[in-house]
Amino acid sequence: MVDFGESLGRGQEQDARQRRREARIIEPRRVPGDRGAAAILVALAVAARAVAVLVLASHQTPRSTYEHGEIAANLVAGRGFSMEFLGAFGPTSQQAPVYPFLVAGAYAIGGVETPRALLILELGQALLGGVLVLGVLALARELFPGRRLAQVVAAGVVALHPTLVYAATHVQVASLAATLMVWTLAMAYQAGRSGRPRDTIATGGLLGVLVLTDPILALAALGVALAIRGGPAFAARPRARALVHAGLAAGVALLVTSPWLVRNALVHHEFVAIKSTFGYAFWQGNCALSEGTDKVVRPSVDRILDQASGGSLAGLNQTLWRARHEAGCIDDVAFTRADRAWLGTLAEPERSRVLFRRAWADLAARPGRYLDLSLRRLRYFILFDETNPKTRLIVYRAPHLALTLFGVLGLVLTPASVFRRLAPTLATAAAIAVFHALTIVSARFHIPLEPLLALWGAAGVGSLRSASLLIAKRRWRDLAHHHARWAQQRLETTSKASGS
Repeated sequence: MVDFGESLGRGQEQDARQRRREARIIEPRRVPGDRGAAAILVALAVAARAVAVLVLASHQTPRSTYEHGEIAANLVAGRGFSMEFLGAFGPTSQQAPVYPFLVAGAYAIGGVETPRALLILELGQALLGGVLVLGVLALARELFPGRRLAQVVAAGVVALHPTLVYAATHVQVASLAATLMVWTLAMAYQAGRSGRPRDTIATGGLLGVLVLTDPILALAALGVALAIRGGPAFAARPRARALVHAGLAAGVALLVTSPWLVRNALVHHEFVAIKSTFGYAFWQGNCALSEGTDKVVRPSVDRILDQASGGSLAGLNQTLWRARHEAGCIDDVAFTRADRAWLGTLAEPERSRVLFRRAWADLAARPGRYLDLSLRRLRYFILFDETNPKTRLIVYRAPHLALTLFGVLGLVLTPASVFRRLAPTLATAAAIAVFHALTIVSARFHIPLEPLLALWGAAGVGSLRSASLLIAKRRWRDLAHHHARWAQQRLETTSKASGS
């Protein structure tokens, strides 16, 4: 006969085990010292970027803010989100809204396009480097739970990698976009692990802000969906439940972006998906004069870069800026005054459509050129952009190639179980790379993927350490077994000798 108290005790013990299992799903195991390591890595990231900002002094460089700065200046002046674009001044969707508003905040504090305002902005981006490191740590804990070495290596690379540090010294959206994309993916993995609606809602919110920062990174939605679907919370549940959560994230992202979509419809009298410039960007990368990017290749740029050897870091940086200004943009050589005047008579979205058709006509006139340009852009994206002055220098190419090699080797060394966990990040990176290969490429477009490369490389480091520990454990076990057998044989030999 079964004792009722014993049965109740077993039931309570089973419930406790189930609660412990659920707790492990909801919260990954933290290793002692995590907070201390995180604080050190965040401090390193912020310090490295702050030093770069102060030493390179890009905030003192004139004409360094481009479209973001012009829109920000108009916001501060009360003219709204507007700029002169392709022959006409007025309300614009030439850029996504988040970053120009941040630049406008710096202008409101320090003055429009003053060195003080740019210094405030760039030091803010240095602080953002710490937020990026925290995001990498959060994502690494989801990908490699309990593997402290892999987590620290990934965050350490992101904290100190030269191209990520250098990005903080520019008035460009890349640093913010990289930070938001990492946090979006980290939250998506957490939603897939916990199955909690609030985590899914937070994922959608971050995705929406990411899209309002850089619409191209909406492609990260693919990684978000895969991370949710592949999470342990949905592994043994119907697929429809995961689809509901992915749909919830997409719905929240749409809700976050909807005010800007409504604003665009009111301004342009038609639907504009965040930015109006896809056709314009496609034309820049594919028109008859294009090398696949928006840059112009001029011999005079090489003469300026020849002066870049030796001297201080600040001097090298100023040389790069002079080369960038000398190179200019494809618009400078492709448009006549008549072109700009005529384009200015069209609505902004129509200007972009006209340029898209013009680029497509140029490509149709030269069969095979689009494939050539796309393959060239893919090479530029993976290796380095040969039309960009700063990426022609070894000080930029060497760390970029080193990180790429680190990421690729990490993927090669990663075991299948970890590789599957990395699949959403791989899908995100592949989608973004293909998009840029097909349209237009620039060095700054690669920045959001660099934290992912660091994570892939760290996965390989963690796997090597695990393999080394396993080998060492087996060797010690074999040694102990051999020693035990030797001791047993000696004991038997001694016993026989005593008996005789």
